[in-house]
Amino acid sequence: MAFTTKSALTRRKFLTLASTASAGIALAACAPAATPTAAPAKPAEAAKPAEAAKPAAPATGKPKLTIWLSKSFTPEADAVQKEIVTKWADAKGVDLTLVQELSTVLTPQFNAAIESKTLPDVLVWPSPDWMPKLYSLGLLEDVSDIVAKMNAQGGGMLDKPIKAVTNAGKQWAVPTYGATEVFYVRKDILDAKNLQPPKTWEDILKISEQINSPGKTWAWGVQIGPPSYDSEIATLSMLASYGSSPYAEDGKTPNLNNDGTRTVLKMFKDAWDKGYIPKDAVTWDDAGNNKAYLTESAAIVQNTGSIIAAMRKDNPDLLKRTYITPIAEGPKGRVLAGYVYGMMIPKGSKNLDLAKDLLTTYVSVDNQKRIVEAAGTNYMPFYKDLQKLPMWDDPFNKTLIGQLPDVVAVGHPGPTTLWALEAWRTHTMAEMINKVLIEKVSIDDAIKETEAKLVKYYKQFNP
Repeated sequence: MAFTTKSALTRRKFLTLASTASAGIALAACAPAATPTAAPAKPAEAAKPAEAAKPAAPATGKPKLTIWLSKSFTPEADAVQKEIVTKWADAKGVDLTLVQELSTVLTPQFNAAIESKTLPDVLVWPSPDWMPKLYSLGLLEDVSDIVAKMNAQGGGMLDKPIKAVTNAGKQWAVPTYGATEVFYVRKDILDAKNLQPPKTWEDILKISEQINSPGKTWAWGVQIGPPSYDSEIATLSMLASYGSSPYAEDGKTPNLNNDGTRTVLKMFKDAWDKGYIPKDAVTWDDAGNNKAYLTESAAIVQNTGSIIAAMRKDNPDLLKRTYITPIAEGPKGRVLAGYVYGMMIPKGSKNLDLAKDLLTTYVSVDNQKRIVEAAGTNYMPFYKDLQKLPMWDDPFNKTLIGQLPDVVAVGHPGPTTLWALEAWRTHTMAEMINKVLIEKVSIDDAIKETEAKLVKYYKQFNP
């Protein structure tokens, strides 16, 4: 099935919210067991001695529910989310266990909760493999009814996030927000050559030829380092825009051996051979292109809004000399592989109706609006009406939110699968590029070797 594509465990961007659980709460406290209120006995039954001898359940017993919520880099948004669910619990008379911590705390508890069958009633995901893992184990509830309600309000939702949580015609999770990337381009350098910012990937090479200054300001600070998950995102996006996403629509077949992949790899090789790309780019981690742009050693980079934030804070002069534009297009349009986040309901809740009611309340337009406004650009809503809020009128923010309709999940154009996520986790696309650039493997051989690796991953997760 299709799900989110980038792990909050590795993502350093301020745009990414890490969904979480508290280390201080024992897993037993996360069990979704409920204590139902006993029905009052009829007068005639109460008079029977046998009945009178049985202990009665407390009349004040409350149904119990557990939710694991987000903890992010915007405390204001965290506070709003907490308020929404606690206010709901008070109104419904529910004994709510709220877990809200960092994903590094939640991850081991998540795996343990699967083994001990103590998953919470409502769960966010901080890592892209959580939803497909639960789905493959048959541990997700169908939430198509909630998604249908969402799509009937707030101007409707974007189609691609819904596709990202759909399998066999049903939605198994609720998409709530996304994050995007943009191009940062040195306006002063382009203006000196009477050049416009790149609109296509081919434009980058044409511009690079005229502005490249090795040792001072390399033209294209593209992420190609295997240590970087940004390398996977950038490469997957570029491949998809050429119709050569590594995964076919059936979710079972690799899609690398085609002219689109060969074109993309040739572009990387040409740019590398001509010195347009910094030579240390193959060693960059996720912060590599941030540093390259902020130190003015690269003229064009792709990144989230984190670079905007850094320039606003520490280098407003560089911000004045910067174009912030949509990422480039290919023959198949603009595609941004990456960021779909949301919530799900694991199977096993003894209060499924309450869990659905809580989730429906949480994702209502009004409550999502409150979260969006508190989080700033950290939380980009899938409701179309919320993409028109005044906060998005800022030119930079407008460019960021404008990319949201182009966001797809890992596995595009098919479902997100465990084998596709394994390929992403092991930096398979970046390794393919490095085979061509560093190991001098031919493009055709690099494609064949990478495709064989994809087949191996498929067999590993589909024995």
